[in-house]
Amino acid sequence: MENEKMIELLDKLIERSEKWSKDAEKRKDLNSSIFYEGQTKAFEEVKRVFKRNTANYLHL
Repeated sequence: MENEKMIELLDKLIERSEKWSKDAEKRKDLNSSIFYEGQTKAFEEVKRVFKRNTANYLHL
């Protein structure tokens, strides 16, 4: 998978998790809200690691 496509996919997953978290907050579903917030943070971390490793690979 191309690097740009991977970043786009991660961005879509982050956006979806944020949307679902906000929906859970509106429904006052604290467990789901916390779950989706954690999921968002996990996707953001994967994106950071991917970008960092890609940048390091390109500089070799």
